[in-house]
Amino acid sequence: MKNVKTVIIQDASKESKTIHESLINLCVSNFKYLRALELRDSPLRALPNSIGTLKHLRDLDLAKCEGIHELPRSFYKLRSLQSLNLGGTGLKQLPDSVQRLIEIRHLEITVKAKRLKEIRAGCWTSLQYLKLHSCSELECLPDGMQYLKSLRTLVLVGCARLIFLPRSLKFLSKLENLKITSCRRINLKMEPEEKEDDLQLSLKTFSLFRLDTLRDLPRLLLQGSSSTLQQIEITWCQQLSVLPAWLLNLTSLQEHRIGGCKNLSALPEGIGRLTNLRQLTTVGCPVEQKIQTK
Repeated sequence: MKNVKTVIIQDASKESKTIHESLINLCVSNFKYLRALELRDSPLRALPNSIGTLKHLRDLDLAKCEGIHELPRSFYKLRSLQSLNLGGTGLKQLPDSVQRLIEIRHLEITVKAKRLKEIRAGCWTSLQYLKLHSCSELECLPDGMQYLKSLRTLVLVGCARLIFLPRSLKFLSKLENLKITSCRRINLKMEPEEKEDDLQLSLKTFSLFRLDTLRDLPRLLLQGSSSTLQQIEITWCQQLSVLPAWLLNLTSLQEHRIGGCKNLSALPEGIGRLTNLRQLTTVGCPVEQKIQTK
């Protein structure tokens, strides 16, 4: 039993809280070679400090553990951790110990803070996937986003008070996927400034869903990815009335899907002539058409 590599604990009712804590302590004490621990939707209120002894742990799933408001002091010792899901937890702030996880590649976060702590240089250098989920008080992304040099996917969901994206995203040359959902106050306007016209970014997919105040698209990021961007999807952004003419500069665009944008009445003239565009679809808009090219 001491060589157990994976533990998954499911369907834990709140009535079993004491049994659940005992079981976690048993796993931590006896399974020193544990690599994956899934405690999703657990009634736990705290992780044991002894969790820092799991030197081989690579995957820790605490999704929907609403009773967990802080992480143990020993958390930074999980130096082999590559995937950490803190989505749906009750964390008030992301502790410094998480930034010290040097191997982390996949990170999902829910916090109740207005601001996240600054990302320091040298932290999260291997991070490839970052999701901020239901951070209902969050007003801005953390300072230091430019240090996430390996980031490939950024997902923002249900961050109702998030107002803007930082211009530091322009330094994320490996970012391929940007998805923003139900961030109802966000303003994405981001025009290139002097010396920013020749950015070489790598976005491949760009997805927006239920952004109630959206009126503009982030030109800096999209036009900077003109040679790589293949897919744009915009759904239920009901204040969006115009698509910018500079979309015609996105020469690698293959799919452009628009749905439920009730104030969008026209597409940029000539968009159907983009040489790589295979599908242009609008549904639930004043302009409803489906253009197949190629």
